[in-house]
Amino acid sequence: MRDRLAEAHHEVALVDAEGALVSKRRIDDSAEGFADLLAMHTDAGDTAADPIPVAIETSGGLLVAGLRQTGRQVYSINPMAAARYRERHSLRRATVVHGRLVRAP
Repeated sequence: MRDRLAEAHHEVALVDAEGALVSKRRIDDSAEGFADLLAMHTDAGDTAADPIPVAIETSGGLLVAGLRQTGRQVYSINPMAAARYRERHSLRRATVVHGRLVRAP
């Protein structure tokens, strides 16, 4: 059974070409949430001639369908692969011991 609560919203983060955070917000998986996402893109300089590409941890749904209709590139990312990447590169679960970085248990 899938977690319907997690599918009711999306955590959105816009980053620039260097990877710096531009904007972050939670949006609903609805027409209003899609409009909020497009507004975030517009505020970040998105135009019809130069649309901001999107990487998303799902391959379907209202949000993906709407994004594809805008003509922008949509890159689907495997959620498990993304979670493993975040875990490997996160400092939250790490501690520094005698100048070495050691993974916390």
